[in-house]
Amino acid sequence: MDDIVDVAIALVEKHQAVAGVEFAGSRSRGTHHELSDWDFAVTTSDFAAVARDMPALVAPLEPLSEQWEPMGHFPVYQVLLRGPTKVEYLFLDEAQEAMPAPIPGPDTLAAINTHFWDWLWWIATKRAAGRDDLVAEHLAQLHGHLLRPLGIEAAPRDIDEAITAFVDRRDALEHEYGVSVPRELEDEIRRALRR
Repeated sequence: MDDIVDVAIALVEKHQAVAGVEFAGSRSRGTHHELSDWDFAVTTSDFAAVARDMPALVAPLEPLSEQWEPMGHFPVYQVLLRGPTKVEYLFLDEAQEAMPAPIPGPDTLAAINTHFWDWLWWIATKRAAGRDDLVAEHLAQLHGHLLRPLGIEAAPRDIDEAITAFVDRRDALEHEYGVSVPRELEDEIRRALRR
């Protein structure tokens, strides 16, 4: 991962509508901890075109998962790599409304699964940094936005409870819907949490 900055920038800045890609966030300031995200601020002349092409642009990174952050005030393309290593492309000049909680169904379960594990890893990185305030705040948000809509009434008290509740319910819904969601992201996060 020594060249993650150069690679992450090069992959996106080659797009004709990208005006610039700048290393940003705590790692760029030297205030990061071991598990911090790698953040990159992207400016564009045509956000819609870049947004459409982001999956193809980051494909060489071989991501375990990728998604547009559904709850932020500006668009963020989140890419989770093996490690786990999280890369985020921030489109700070754009604005967005937070998306409503997803409605569980056979067509949304995979995206819910991706969002859960991505968010859980973010919470775990804050726990590792000693930010218990953010852990508590985001476990509550995780419950309200993802777990309660799945039918999980009790809010988790910690990461382990969140995993147990989610996996039990997701597995039941897979059976109910007759679908199966990939486990690679889950396996990577679980391995990291055990370390």
